[in-house]
Amino acid sequence: MTAKAADKVSLEIKRVIQAPRDRVYAAWIDPAQLRQWFGPENVQTRNLVADARVGGRFQWDLTNPEGEEMTVVGEYRELQPGRKVVFTWKWQDDEDWEGRKSIVTVEFSDSDGGTEVRLIHEQLPSEESRDRHNEGWTSLLKKLEKFIGN
Repeated sequence: MTAKAADKVSLEIKRVIQAPRDRVYAAWIDPAQLRQWFGPENVQTRNLVADARVGGRFQWDLTNPEGEEMTVVGEYRELQPGRKVVFTWKWQDDEDWEGRKSIVTVEFSDSDGGTEVRLIHEQLPSEESRDRHNEGWTSLLKKLEKFIGN
């Protein structure tokens, strides 16, 4: 895939959250915290497993706004405390995702007394999938900000 084609199926979102990096990072790797905020605002989490260690498994069982039950699976690839989380992302039971995994990178850096969260999702199956994920991740980051603000 050329760099230009790869850009079409990747997304990047930045958001500043008014909390220390360690606090924001912990929200991404602590299963108890993840269960409280992970997922877009219109999605119900049925179960979330996060074995946050390199090689550990990630599984998110959800019900979408239309009532459809879905599952995302992944594996943690890189964990740099307070700095970065990298994991694979694959929807189960979706033919668009047959034989493919995407990569999610979440980077944390200091910004104006808070933390800039830079989320990059690469290797999505299509531009349509990229657009849907962009909406989902944007909503998820809003939920994270509310969660941390409480």
